[in-house]
Amino acid sequence: MRITIFNTPVLSPILQVLSIAGLALFGWRAVGKVPAGLRKYVIVAAPHTSYWDFPLFMLVVFALRMNLNVFMKHTLFIGPMGWFLRYCGGVPVDRRAAGARVRNTVQEFKKNDDMVLLITPEGTRGPQPDWKTGFYHIAMEANVPVAVAFVDTAVRRAGIDHFFTPTGDIDKEMADIKALYDTKRGLKPSNYAS
Repeated sequence: MRITIFNTPVLSPILQVLSIAGLALFGWRAVGKVPAGLRKYVIVAAPHTSYWDFPLFMLVVFALRMNLNVFMKHTLFIGPMGWFLRYCGGVPVDRRAAGARVRNTVQEFKKNDDMVLLITPEGTRGPQPDWKTGFYHIAMEANVPVAVAFVDTAVRRAGIDHFFTPTGDIDKEMADIKALYDTKRGLKPSNYAS
């Protein structure tokens, strides 16, 4: 297991307590739970409507003790900066390889014992009815479950709604996911379209 800021023995519990307190301070609560022993999965998160989604969800990640990975441009991983980015859950990816993102991501899942990848299917903070399906293909090919994560300002909750294992019926499963997100209200609701 790779040591990151999300699983450092002393730091991780402290960040969990601080995150729970920070969320509570603003009237928010992290909900959901990662099944015990689940070390590889894709998180699909929506509605992604504001720059504030990222800091809010980082508090949720720490509160729920998730071990998150973030794909970053491979050229950033040089010297001490490379060590720091890996410690923060960074995974170097060569983005120049057109059409190979799904394949490269699946390879990362296969070569790592622990891998949790967060993807926003909208791909932007503005209204986007045509969601990207890369997360689904990654989960199918890597044979990992998908965590359906959300932000809901109506009840001031954010976290994991449920996990599912893709069956290959992408049209039905994408419709089910979008139907769930249609019941959630993002930080900036006018920026959401399903």
